[in-house]
Amino acid sequence: MSIETELIELSEKSWEANRNGDAAFFDRFLTETPLSVSHWGVVSDRDAILRGFAENRNPYLRTDQSDHRVTVLTDESAVHTSTVEIDVLVNGTDKQTVRLFASSVLVKRDGEWKCALFQVSPAPTT
Repeated sequence: MSIETELIELSEKSWEANRNGDAAFFDRFLTETPLSVSHWGVVSDRDAILRGFAENRNPYLRTDQSDHRVTVLTDESAVHTSTVEIDVLVNGTDKQTVRLFASSVLVKRDGEWKCALFQVSPAPTT
């Protein structure tokens, strides 16, 4: 399997884990010092990031990715970007649809891809 295919599949798994509030997936997937960047701020506290996934306060009902791009930097590092359309329950009750540009910087550690940086920003609606 190509690195590109592997990382796109891994991205799909991470959005599924996000929908399911699966913090255990992210505990395995994140590096020891991850960075999360969004229009809500910058978080570098790994425990806080995992807690956010576990609490799942704004559950994602649907996450559809498109426009995948993978840039392989080395055999053990790459960048993945996509556009994601998300149906979300804001505060668990108010259903909204949002579009985001999502980017991840991934590194290979002990034979497994890990996420070192995850960034999302609002994308124009179509």
